[in-house]
Amino acid sequence: MIYDIFSSPNELKNIIKHYIVIYSFEDVENLLFLPNGCNFIIFNRGIDGYSKAYNSTEKFPIPKDYSVSLKSNKVRQLFVEDKKSLEKTRFPIILVELTPIGFYKLFNIDATSLNDKYLKMPTAIIDNYFTNLYTHKTIEDELSYLDSSLSALNNSQNNVHLPIQDMLEKIVNSYFYEVSVESLAEEFGCSRSKMERDFKKIIGLTPKNFIFVAKFCKTVLAYIGDECSFKDLEYLYSDSSYMNAVFKKFFGVSPSVVLEQVRDNKMQIYQMRNTKKKR
Repeated sequence: MIYDIFSSPNELKNIIKHYIVIYSFEDVENLLFLPNGCNFIIFNRGIDGYSKAYNSTEKFPIPKDYSVSLKSNKVRQLFVEDKKSLEKTRFPIILVELTPIGFYKLFNIDATSLNDKYLKMPTAIIDNYFTNLYTHKTIEDELSYLDSSLSALNNSQNNVHLPIQDMLEKIVNSYFYEVSVESLAEEFGCSRSKMERDFKKIIGLTPKNFIFVAKFCKTVLAYIGDECSFKDLEYLYSDSSYMNAVFKKFFGVSPSVVLEQVRDNKMQIYQMRNTKKKR
C-alpha cells in the first residue's frame, strides 16, 4: 500500500492521531495493523474489501461508503475483494486514525458496537459534516476541510474531559503499561466494575485488555522498529520466554521471525511508519 501520514491539528489531538492518505492498494495484504486501542474512520470511495485478523480466515466486510472500523485486540490485515475494480477506483482515499477515545467522543456511541463489525456512518452525519469531501484541489485543502468538519462534529457532542483520559495518560506515560487494574482503580477512587464499564463503553476494550494490547504494540515497535534487544525491553516483559509467548499469541511465530519478515519486506507494520508530512 502506498500512503502518506499527516499530523492532526493540536486542537484535535485528543481524538485524532493521524490522517492517512492512500494512493494505491498495491500489496495491501502485506501491511499489518497492530492492536493499540485505536481505530479508523474510512472515507471509502467504492472499494470492495474486507479485513481479518492475522492468521485467521474470518472476514469482516468494509462498507463501500463512509464507515468506522471495528475495535480489535488482534493484529489485522486489509484485503481488496476484486483487484480489477481498483482500475476504476478514484484515489486518493483518506482514513482518519482515531485515539482510543476518539470514536466515543465524536459519535457518542458505545464503543462495544464496533467489537465485531464496521459501522456504516449515519447519513445525517455525512450530510452535515462530510458532503464536500473529495471536492478540493489539493490534499492539504481536503485535510483542512476535515479539520473543520471533525472539529464541528466534536463540538456538537458538548464533550467534557473524562476521567478515563487521565487513566490512559497514567497507563501510557507514567506506568509504561506496568500497572494492575486493581491498583489503577484504587488510585482513581473508583470500583473495578465501574472502571470495566467505562473502558468497554468508551474504548471498546476492558482495561486489562487495553493494557495488554497497547503494551504489545509498544514492544513490537521497540523490538522491530528500533531493533532493541530484550535487555532494552525488560521494563515491558519479565523474561524473553514470556515475550516469545506474547508474540506467538498475536503472530503465530517468534519475534525473530517477524523481524526477519519485516527486514525482507515481506511484511510491513503500519505503526512503524512515522509521520512524514507536516502541515
